[in-house]
Amino acid sequence: MPKLMTLKPIAVTLIGLILSFVSLHSAFATDNAVNTATQSDDTYSLYLIRHAEKQIDKTDPALTNCGMQRSEQYAKDFKAISLDAIYSSDYRRTQQTAAPTAKQKQLPISSYDPKQLEAIAKQLLSNKQSALVVGHSNTTGVLAGILTGQKLTEFSEQEYDRVYVVEINNGQGTLTLTRQKFNCANIQPLEK
Repeated sequence: MPKLMTLKPIAVTLIGLILSFVSLHSAFATDNAVNTATQSDDTYSLYLIRHAEKQIDKTDPALTNCGMQRSEQYAKDFKAISLDAIYSSDYRRTQQTAAPTAKQKQLPISSYDPKQLEAIAKQLLSNKQSALVVGHSNTTGVLAGILTGQKLTEFSEQEYDRVYVVEINNGQGTLTLTRQKFNCANIQPLEK
């Protein structure tokens, strides 16, 4: 009988250790799941584009037929991309460029002041949402630079195909410049 008495405290100790391990493992797994969720909340993408081709007009020009077609192509390009918000300066050409994507995503277009790039950058970073931002040749690259801590400048008014993709991961921005595959050469006039 003395042998059973010796084994009983050892068995109780082993069971206690096993339960402690299971408890710690469960706590670690739960904590790890929370960390994974937090990381995904801090990862989002910002897509910065210039408005599509505009009419030659000094005031607030609308898009040309080609520009309207390009904006429709942007909606197709962004169809498979998850967007939480769409921003545009308050000019006709930028609003018209954003409109097809906004309609497709069923999102409102939020206006921003293109003269206040630091403010919109701060807002985009604090919102932590994937978003499309439509701007101008003298603001789009500059805003991409602000978001990623780089010094970028304006680009040619003849360029309409740049897409700046800013990936934000835990507050750090990575920039990729791509080009929209679209050619206005074969565009037919829009029906009125």
